[in-house]
Amino acid sequence: MKVTLEYVERKFAEFNDLMFEGKLKPLPFRLSRARTFLGMVRYKRKRKLFGGWHYSDFQFVISCLYDMPENEVEDTIIHEMIHYWIFSNQMQDNKPHGNLFCGKMEEINRRFGRHLTVTHTKTEADLSNDREIRRHLICISKIKDSDVLGITIASKTKLFMLWDELPKVRQVAECAWYVSTDPFFNRFPRASSLKIYRISKEDLDAHRHDFKPLVRMGDTIMVGRQ
Repeated sequence: MKVTLEYVERKFAEFNDLMFEGKLKPLPFRLSRARTFLGMVRYKRKRKLFGGWHYSDFQFVISCLYDMPENEVEDTIIHEMIHYWIFSNQMQDNKPHGNLFCGKMEEINRRFGRHLTVTHTKTEADLSNDREIRRHLICISKIKDSDVLGITIASKTKLFMLWDELPKVRQVAECAWYVSTDPFFNRFPRASSLKIYRISKEDLDAHRHDFKPLVRMGDTIMVGRQ
């Protein structure tokens, strides 16, 4: 999905209520076309008389250069909200992603099923990988009683296992399998276990132009007719 200011502001408010007890104060939001980071909290700092820093003049910056899955955009916003939570409360962590950051990150991952990581910068290797043509074995799952869609990119060695087991997941209403070479799907990990990632209908529709259905006949999975 392409990030907009309206989306970032709405998600900030939503996650503030859900994960930070609504205690994070509003701040300016800005979009950037930076290539080397996905998100950043900018601030001014002044050394305090008896050690440590005082933080002020915050700005919340998200890169709009990349076409990312919605779950990655959300995780980027939450990642930066943790930084803002630390800075705005004048807490002193032992390093940029120190004990305070990692403790809050692990709490959010555990309580809310997120996949936050310490680093989320883009390197030249990442950019190259985004453009690489690879063959993806894709399962699109429809989640019961909702409009939510899930995506699983199967590793070749686990394709049959995932084909059998994904429909048995309690929240899954139905599954459909496809093959695609769109570089957009490079960013999803190859699953060797039952992993389903959320994907918006808009993202899926924008990148399903070369989808070919997969069909199974006994011990053979092949590309079917469209």
